[in-house]
Amino acid sequence: MLLAGLKTGARTPWSYRSGTSFLHICPGGVKILFLLVLSASPLLGLPAVAAAAVFVFCCAAAAEIKPWELLAGSKSLVMILALTTAVRALRTDPVSLDPGGLAGGLVFSLGILVSFSSASLFFSVTTMMELRRSIETVELLFRLPAGYGTLRRRGRLSLVLALMLGFLPRFFELWENAETAIRARACGGTLRRITAVLPLVTERMMETAAETAEALEARGLTV
Repeated sequence: MLLAGLKTGARTPWSYRSGTSFLHICPGGVKILFLLVLSASPLLGLPAVAAAAVFVFCCAAAAEIKPWELLAGSKSLVMILALTTAVRALRTDPVSLDPGGLAGGLVFSLGILVSFSSASLFFSVTTMMELRRSIETVELLFRLPAGYGTLRRRGRLSLVLALMLGFLPRFFELWENAETAIRARACGGTLRRITAVLPLVTERMMETAAETAEALEARGLTV
């Protein structure tokens, strides 16, 4: 799904923000668990979405993060959700408004935005090192099958998963940099900027992945 960078003037979307709140010092494994639960809210209906939204709002306030900052980077996501909701709310035969489809689309869209906000909050209070250590702890608690012995023995699975998750905030950083450069060149129109930024960011993400792989290989961490 396409997620456009949204310039906030304060920080890059999904980037870590240092602090001393209880969320910052909470064990990484607990934060991952809550992230998984909150991400499932769109599938559980309006009560679950509303409860998740309140929980994320309270956690953001505790971490001294403005709630609307959690939606930074979601501009294109909002556009896609609005279009999806409009399609669900439209009856074709005869052409009319479907109240049930509209309500369902709005609830689902709200749930997706809550999930996006919870992920944004997670990366705002969790460092990549903390993330890897948490995954490594889970890896030790739940032993992998014998076929994954090499990954388990050398602790590479936690590294691989941490790197995969770490590319999410990296995506927003690259997108914001590219969009800022394009804005400076007077590339008008949201859709026009998206079509210009997407290939650039995709190419740079592939280059970053290749550079990361080369760095790991140089340290003897090939899988």
